[in-house]
Amino acid sequence: MTHTQITLAAQEAPHYSDPDAFISDMLLSAAFLPPEDETAEPDMSIAPALRTIWTAVNGSFAELLAALGLTQTECTRRFRVPLRTVQGWKLGERECPIYIRLMMAELCII
Repeated sequence: MTHTQITLAAQEAPHYSDPDAFISDMLLSAAFLPPEDETAEPDMSIAPALRTIWTAVNGSFAELLAALGLTQTECTRRFRVPLRTVQGWKLGERECPIYIRLMMAELCII
């Protein structure tokens, strides 16, 4: 996925309560189909990345960690965030900013 596609998907994700509907709509959108080929089929290989973007925007931080396949310790090492902060995000004691969630998702899916 390109950065432009990730950004578009992240902008659309808050409008969907169902991740499967989000993925389906994104795969069929002009941003994800080649404009020169009207018979092109959706690229199903990007569906997991789209699910991760939906989770980054709409899911809990714990769900995002699971989607990225990260433990709390791995998250602190990879993104240079204090462990206590990550623990607070995961426990819901504090909210992880959306820009950090999206940065994490983008860095893990590119």
